[in-house]
Amino acid sequence: MPKSLGVVLVGCGGIARSHAFALSKVPNARMIASVDINEQSAINFKERFGFETHSTDLDAVLARPDVDAVVIATTSKIHGALITKALNAGKHVLVQKPMTASLEEARQAVALAKKTGLKLMVSFFELFLPPVERARQIIEAGLIGEPFLFKAMMAWHTPDVTKGWRFDPEIAGGGVILDGNVHHVSNALYLLGNPKIESVYAEYGALTADVKVEDTAVILVRTDKAILEISGSNRLQEPGGATMAFKDYWQVFGTKGTIQWDAAARPTFRVFTEDEKALDPLLANGWVSPKLPVMPPDHREFSMHINGEESPWVPEHQHFVDCCLNDTPVRSDAEFGLTTQLILEAAYKSGKVGRRLSLEEAQA
Repeated sequence: MPKSLGVVLVGCGGIARSHAFALSKVPNARMIASVDINEQSAINFKERFGFETHSTDLDAVLARPDVDAVVIATTSKIHGALITKALNAGKHVLVQKPMTASLEEARQAVALAKKTGLKLMVSFFELFLPPVERARQIIEAGLIGEPFLFKAMMAWHTPDVTKGWRFDPEIAGGGVILDGNVHHVSNALYLLGNPKIESVYAEYGALTADVKVEDTAVILVRTDKAILEISGSNRLQEPGGATMAFKDYWQVFGTKGTIQWDAAARPTFRVFTEDEKALDPLLANGWVSPKLPVMPPDHREFSMHINGEESPWVPEHQHFVDCCLNDTPVRSDAEFGLTTQLILEAAYKSGKVGRRLSLEEAQA
């Protein structure tokens, strides 16, 4: 087994900073090249984060035998093409969410990952938040009973929609559903143990600006045991405080208790249970704030969340590198990415036809 994984970063924009920084903190990741169509951007990343070289020629970089994996941090529209290129070159892939901008490309990516036997992991980075991992443990232990309702919102404020790539369908591929709601779809699937999806209903639109993608959306997902309510907007503005820039929270309601996380609250993570048998060392009767692992100070930079102490980026990239080196399953694999894509596709189609749809109906 090799001692390190040779990694290339493709795309040197805003979100790529978090990926590059995280890789720089993973001891067994060898940061070979930063790649971007803008050479100066690639140079800047090389100098800032410590890549060995830079390039504008991805094909040439993929031809290198010391490159083992590719981290794709471009806009959503070109994810599918880059996944195909990397897997065909024999490289593992970690791709920024969503996996692709279309259902057809998502299916192709799943098939190619199976054919090649390579890792294809989707960067749903919130799955590596310490509260998410702890919440899943609490749910699996039955300490809040059977989950029956998941509620979540991710929102932020974009002052000028004319300058943001998120509002250009040719670049983004979709609006807040594809860019924001997708996080909490993946969170719900992970926390509830990949439940069977029975139906999806959505309402969305460009409600605050003259743009060609949705700026506000609500998705309702019915599973075999629970209902998911997932909201989002990239035009939400609240007066004062850090939440004016970013709003992110979720709640899981169970038959014996509740779990809630709010990025802007302190503490961010709380659990309520009245189950006298819930004698977990970190839980007691009533509202408690379970102890969470604390991120080392030098791992908190470039966190995309308000609370750097819970930054998921280094744990996510360490997980990806270790899975590639040890040939173990990744947490959010191509099949997981496809399921989220199916739900998003159903949401878009549901909003157009004005009724709830099964995943099968959405694919017809």
